[in-house]
Amino acid sequence: MGQTPVLDQFLASLQEIVQSRDGSKLQDFLQLEPPLSEIYQRMIVELRENYGPFPKTDADILQRCERLVPRTKGGSSWTAFPTFIKLYLIFLRDMNTDNLLETYNQLKALLNQCVLALGDSQLGVVVLPTVLYLSKVLAKLALGLDRRPDLIAHIRRVEGLADQDESVEKVTLVEKSANVVREAFIKCLTDRTGTPGPNGKPEGKRVGIYLMANLCLKLLFQCGKLRNAEQMFASISAQSPPLAHFPASQRVTYLYYLGRYLFANNLFYPAQIALQAAYDQCHRQATSQRHLILSYLIPCNIILGRFPSQELFQRPEAQGLAQHFQPLCQLIVRGDYIAFRQHLSFGSPTAHWFARKGILLTLRNRCEILVWRSFSRKVFMYGGSYGGPQAQAQRGPPPILYLKKIAAATRWLQLQHTPSTNGHAHFPPASNIHGSQVVSEPTDPDYAALEGADGRVSPSIEQDILSNFGDYIAPGSLYTGQGHLMPNAPGSLVEGDPQENYGNYELDPYAFVPEDSTDPDKSPMMREIESILASLLTQGLMGGYILHREPRFAIPGAKLKGIMPTGFPNVWQTIYAHESVDKNVPGWVKPRAPIGLGAGGGRVVNLAGARPVGMQ
Repeated sequence: MGQTPVLDQFLASLQEIVQSRDGSKLQDFLQLEPPLSEIYQRMIVELRENYGPFPKTDADILQRCERLVPRTKGGSSWTAFPTFIKLYLIFLRDMNTDNLLETYNQLKALLNQCVLALGDSQLGVVVLPTVLYLSKVLAKLALGLDRRPDLIAHIRRVEGLADQDESVEKVTLVEKSANVVREAFIKCLTDRTGTPGPNGKPEGKRVGIYLMANLCLKLLFQCGKLRNAEQMFASISAQSPPLAHFPASQRVTYLYYLGRYLFANNLFYPAQIALQAAYDQCHRQATSQRHLILSYLIPCNIILGRFPSQELFQRPEAQGLAQHFQPLCQLIVRGDYIAFRQHLSFGSPTAHWFARKGILLTLRNRCEILVWRSFSRKVFMYGGSYGGPQAQAQRGPPPILYLKKIAAATRWLQLQHTPSTNGHAHFPPASNIHGSQVVSEPTDPDYAALEGADGRVSPSIEQDILSNFGDYIAPGSLYTGQGHLMPNAPGSLVEGDPQENYGNYELDPYAFVPEDSTDPDKSPMMREIESILASLLTQGLMGGYILHREPRFAIPGAKLKGIMPTGFPNVWQTIYAHESVDKNVPGWVKPRAPIGLGAGGGRVVNLAGARPVGMQ
């Protein structure tokens, strides 16, 4: 072995750092990201010249690293730390930036070993800053490779990783990184240092709970594995100190990811509370962070019935958001459900931004009921019966709206949008008795080329569709229901004749034409409108009841508050009154109220008339 002065000095300095338990200085010493300084380059040269990539030399490195660890009170050594330093030196020696996949695997193994060193009850806290640093480096590399898979595609092909079984869910590099970071989070969360309980302040490794949680949540959101975050929030609720005891940067980041998680799980009211708290606690000069929070806080409020104001859009952090959310709010107020669907349909230029944010489907599914409420409200304003002068008396008839007027307005709205589809009706005409009358979708583009009432493939169909899917949609032969092989005419679809009557099969619920279909009060459209209004009534977004004979919507008790406030109450106030009963936000740990200061606390109980125990 030759002389290694730089390596000797490096190990001696590490020994002093470990003895002084200076975790921050240790993290500064263990640098990984290029470009490395000259002193590290010299140490790498010494490692390559004196400790080549052989098992014996690796064992020699480990032997030198074992001298860094002091003896504990029990007489045992911190065995995980020398192994970690050995892997760190080997990583520097063998680092090859041309093979990013190998670099990622080595870095993940290094972080795994550092997490094992973090688990020591006495000295583990020393490597906490190092664990956070390595986690950030691993996350940066994983996210970069996730955005640019072409950088490692040739390596995966050489190693045979690209030909894995497609039936097995593939674990991405980002998800693998999140799993390693989650282990560090568990080590921090289960540390017993300091005062236990929900009111104890974070000490020891527990100071890193939200640092590791935020990084893990970032990776899970990137790879779309939100279900894996559920256990994290449950563990934080059970074992974490209150969030208020941690720095503002950690609080804001955690509440942002918590709000997004609740939003993705349709818990919009607690999501609004978490996102609003993140926005309020975020520094005013952090405009990019506040802009990111607003991009989820605004749609959450829209779903709850609170639309953004012009003053909000004029703030520096809200620049560019008005062009996305103002047209959406205008469509909801207008009540044009067809324009609303076209605005958020797949492929529309306005829907691309919502899809990139991951909120497109949520807005489509949750805001349409608000569109129907606005539509019904407008029809009532123009065509409803307000009861006349007798409505002011106690015995007067309640205000009513005949549902046939909503049906007529629906058909009129459909006709207004018919020319926009190049001569083809985008929505079915009123005479159609099959399928939905008002909740129809355009033809699936995957089947748009398959035309013809006789079941044959359209001559204009592209040849690549037949070449790729001909065995499925138009095979040369097929098996009958009795199991006999029969030839199939060239170009004929295997589904058979679409005009065939399936009335005797309940698998086709729309094949049977009801006898009363000619009655406009019992038509499929009227039934659908009744269902939509019943949903609005059940959710409390409309007030009153529906009469099925001569279908109509009635608003009783309108004399007290007025017709419109009673029949169409404020959406936000209705949801708030229902949801604000429990203001607890899952995953947000708050300090518990002192005993005796809650409900009923401080009351004086008179025991003068109390009987002894056991007496009747």
